[in-house]
Amino acid sequence: MTEPGRADVSGHRPWLGLPAALAFIAVVLLVDVAAAAHAVLIGFLALAPLLAAAVDTPRRTAVASAAATAAAVLAGLPSQTLGSLDHVLRVAVVIAVSVAALYVARARTSREERIRRMSEIVRVTQKAILREVPPRIGDVALGARYVSAQRGAGVGGDLYEVVPGPDRVRVIIGDVCGKGLPAVQLASAVIGAFRQSAIVRDRLEEVATDLDALVAREPRPAYGVTFVTAVLLEVRGPDLWVMSCGHPVPLRHRPGRTSVPLGEQEPDRPLGLGGRRTPPARHTWSTGDRLLLYTDGLIEARDHAGRFFPLRLLDRPLSAPSLPRALDAVWRAVRTHVGGEPRDDLALLLIERLPDAGGDAGR
Repeated sequence: MTEPGRADVSGHRPWLGLPAALAFIAVVLLVDVAAAAHAVLIGFLALAPLLAAAVDTPRRTAVASAAATAAAVLAGLPSQTLGSLDHVLRVAVVIAVSVAALYVARARTSREERIRRMSEIVRVTQKAILREVPPRIGDVALGARYVSAQRGAGVGGDLYEVVPGPDRVRVIIGDVCGKGLPAVQLASAVIGAFRQSAIVRDRLEEVATDLDALVAREPRPAYGVTFVTAVLLEVRGPDLWVMSCGHPVPLRHRPGRTSVPLGEQEPDRPLGLGGRRTPPARHTWSTGDRLLLYTDGLIEARDHAGRFFPLRLLDRPLSAPSLPRALDAVWRAVRTHVGGEPRDDLALLLIERLPDAGGDAGR
């Protein structure tokens, strides 16, 4: 149910429908009396129930229909045309349109209820596929955001996951080549495979090989290629291992410094294209450092002039005092650059090294 004053799933404000219809009826009657053209303007009263049907419930549309019909009948009194053939025909038109308006309101609300239920299913699906990341694992703080480009949807072809281990934290973020339900299905399969492989495999390149095999087994779509770009990250205290599979490397943010990509290694081929994987690149990070992992919805966001989103705009957002506030600031920066909602899915995963928690990583 839509709360008063709030838009429903279709963007309407139902509470405005009936008042607008009644106001329209009053205006028509006033103009009708002032113009002394009663039989001509009565037909315009049929627009009132249609106005209510566009945004309001069937019950309130029925009230508007009854008011319009009553006004149409009473409009014949001042001119003494009540009961004439012309007056009866115009009242009949108002009644007929009112019945149609009730049907429209019923069909519209039924459709919006189906959309609401589908949105709820999507929300539950999103929680099942993209689980909420824990706010902290040992000395690593984490936060994530996902925004789908599909209006009203909550999940798409971008993916991320965090898997803790006894002495490490492994992370993946990626983007499926493609759109729609097949992309969602493949993203779900990759996440499931990563959850298992990240636990049992000793080396990060072995995890990538397992994901390669999974993606390669997927049915080929109409456009002939199935692959997933991804970044795999392993954190062990101050040590980082990064493997880019055709995906932008994480952005490192250090307090008081300009945010820069983590390393300059060339990305390996995307997942699903086969071949031997090269070992991951090793880096280190310090307490207070943050890493932003993102999908191409960030760097490919364009403004009205077609310019891509510049990563230098993230220095201030990534300096926010907490990870949730930093992610909110990043999202606002993207929307400001685009001038509205981005056209592509966007996944963000932000991690920060905290002071040593005494060896409780993986709990």
